[in-house]
Amino acid sequence: MKALVLAAGKGEGLLPYTEKTQKESITVLGKAIINYSIDGLKKSGVKEFVIVVNERGNQIEEEVEKLNVSFETVIQKRQGIDGAILDGMEKIDDDVFILSFGDIIAPYNFYKSLMNTYIMSGKQAVVSLVPVSEGIQTYGLVKITDKLRIVKESSTLALAGAYIIPKGDFTSFLDYIDFLSSQDKLAYFIWSEDWIDIGYPEDLLYALEVLLKKKESVISENAEVSKTAIIGKGVIIEDYAVVEDYAIIKGPAYIGKNAYVGSYSLVRDYSSLEEGSKIGAYCEIAHSLIEPFAEVGSKSYLTYSIIGKNAKIGASVITASYPPHVLTRPRFNKLGALISPNTSIKHGSILEPGTKI
Repeated sequence: MKALVLAAGKGEGLLPYTEKTQKESITVLGKAIINYSIDGLKKSGVKEFVIVVNERGNQIEEEVEKLNVSFETVIQKRQGIDGAILDGMEKIDDDVFILSFGDIIAPYNFYKSLMNTYIMSGKQAVVSLVPVSEGIQTYGLVKITDKLRIVKESSTLALAGAYIIPKGDFTSFLDYIDFLSSQDKLAYFIWSEDWIDIGYPEDLLYALEVLLKKKESVISENAEVSKTAIIGKGVIIEDYAVVEDYAIIKGPAYIGKNAYVGSYSLVRDYSSLEEGSKIGAYCEIAHSLIEPFAEVGSKSYLTYSIIGKNAKIGASVITASYPPHVLTRPRFNKLGALISPNTSIKHGSILEPGTKI
């Protein structure tokens, strides 16, 4: 069975970060967001993928090629999610296919449950569902009575972004789900474990927390860690990373391949320094995501922030995180700055909570 993966959305909840960067290509713990979906499906037995992309499809292709899977991309021509599904469906030869959203981070057992439910139920279609408690208005909601129904409110049960459906002639995916349910052709399962829909800055920070909680300490033999550095529990240090004298990696934290941590810097819990990123001496990084090849000047303090790929943060920059502006999905009571890729921040800048550049 082929999988149709959607990765052509505008990423409006992460603007202006996503003006030139496709959301699904953002890196979290050394892996692009879309690769969490594709890797989960691959481990569940899927061997072929059709990925719907936009004009930034090359960003997606560069990431998916790292997984050694068979895939082809389709540029979206019709509007909206319904248009993306219809455009991609033209490349599906089978009568039934997997539809997966490329911005979901979930363990592979999530996709395994999807496959098992399809096999065990004998139905023509399966939808995944998750309980939600924050930002309920941002999800597609369902209600279960005698049958599953799509609703717009009065429910805390949401569609979870992975489905098995038969090819069909429809103009609305949600109406199609309702139709399949009304015909008794639909099964469902409710997933209550880790699951993150990446739509807003707070989702990326939450993903760090969820993913790092389950990691054990791994320090590459090829990493260069000073004897005077202090490495806490749950710290991952990848190949050729450098941790200088008297730096402290408190953990859980991720230090990516070729990343650099300057002397006397403190990397606190739930922080990730992705591949090739650099933080200078005397920095403090807390609960933040530093994307590949970003650079942070010495004596900077970043908290609950996301720094885009190749961004350059000057020396002595501070991101305040409290009190936050209104959060769409308020899992935390803090939010620092969202700094777009290739952006420069002047030395000594103080960025107010919720700053987006």
